Amino acid sequence: MEKCLIVGGGEIKNKDWLNYISMEYDYIIAADRGYKSLKEANVNIDIAIGDFDSLGFIPDDVEVIRLAIEKDDTDTISAVRYALDNSAKVITLVGGVGGRLDHTIANIQSLAFIASNGAVGRLLDENNELISLTSGEYNFPKRKGYSLSVFAITDEVTCLRERGVKYPLVNATLTNKFPLGVSNEITSESAVISFKSGMLLVCFSRL
Repeated sequence: MEKCLIVGGGEIKNKDWLNYISMEYDYIIAADRGYKSLKEANVNIDIAIGDFDSLGFIPDDVEVIRLAIEKDDTDTISAVRYALDNSAKVITLVGGVGGRLDHTIANIQSLAFIASNGAVGRLLDENNELISLTSGEYNFPKRKGYSLSVFAITDEVTCLRERGVKYPLVNATLTNKFPLGVSNEITSESAVISFKSGMLLVCFSRL
């Protein structure tokens, strides 16, 4: 498993969009009610994981891992653990933004969990993409009509550099207590972001 898509129970209005993005993944997990969205988008499901209280029934046409209703892990985190256990390098969560705020925050924290376990975590909806990263250097092509923001997931992100953007940073320290990196803009063909320690959340949002 190289690239894994996990679809949760949040509302996905554009099923054509879901069908389109699913084509870049080689393994697809339905987390509870995500089964309904994937079926409506005519996307093949490799496995369904959850307690299925939101879906209302146990799927009988795909492989299923049924979880207890009362548990420590959310259905999404259980799906993330399954993907990590099967050596996924990129894990993308869809259907995890909007709706209940507590679940949105939990899914953002799931990105940190993914990154801390050596994979790249992404959280997508039709208008936003969040990416969790550990230290290193990364290139992001310009996206017309999108802002670029960066946030510290850990207490600090050190020696942060941003090039090719409207508001560059050089050896900055970003903390999780102040939104210094919000609402930037890529002005070159691509932005280069690098940092030495900590964990960074990169956010592209449609303007």
